[in-house]
Amino acid sequence: GAKLFTRTPDGLALTTAGEAMRTASEEMEQAVLRGEQQALGADRNLAGLVRIAATEMLGEVVVLPALRALRATHPQIRVDLVVGTARVDVARREADVALRYVRPEGADLMGRRAGSVAFGAYATQAYLVKRGRPVRGAGLAGHDVVVYDVGIRNWRSGDLAGESLHNARVVLRTNSTRMLVQAVREGLGIGALPCCLAAPDPTLERVPRGAPLELDGVWLVMHRDVQRTARVRVVIAALEARLTQLGRALVEG
Repeated sequence: GAKLFTRTPDGLALTTAGEAMRTASEEMEQAVLRGEQQALGADRNLAGLVRIAATEMLGEVVVLPALRALRATHPQIRVDLVVGTARVDVARREADVALRYVRPEGADLMGRRAGSVAFGAYATQAYLVKRGRPVRGAGLAGHDVVVYDVGIRNWRSGDLAGESLHNARVVLRTNSTRMLVQAVREGLGIGALPCCLAAPDPTLERVPRGAPLELDGVWLVMHRDVQRTARVRVVIAALEARLTQLGRALVEG
């Protein structure tokens, strides 16, 4: 019979009783999560579901090939793969394993750097013939560029692959690596692309000549308890094997 909410001009707000219920509910949720994590940590069964979170690009070039190899030895393991730039909460079991570009934070999380991905500035040869090739150190003034949304991969918004964007025209922003690659292929402008996707494309050219690559570390993230689960361990091993197999391909394309 307690009143949990009160209506205000800005919408519903918790009452004192509601705040108490929320605090108790959060404590209950954390206790349930701890129990689940501990139970999973004791699971030695090489079967069942493993949730993986990754970016779209890492899902394509790392996770899917790793799962193909894993299926040959552990066909009873099933995977839910969530791709995108939104960060899932590993501590709340929104994922058992995550591939991230940033080092994990949180006392209950474990992470290890499993590899690196190189990014460089690319454009189509047709674009460069029409608009000219950027000179290293001269910036991208007068050029059209396609870029990630602000905050994606923590890239600086004022430059692209080390070149200043002052007086450059940002014609597209996107949170999708695949859309960024396709935009560059369509000749919309210059974009910072993963070398492993852009370098094999004969229509694309890295610019400016001699410019250094930008390396992003790839981190494997998991909960301290869940990483002891047998099926999670073999999935992690498969992901690490795939990253080792890619080796320089991720870094140099």
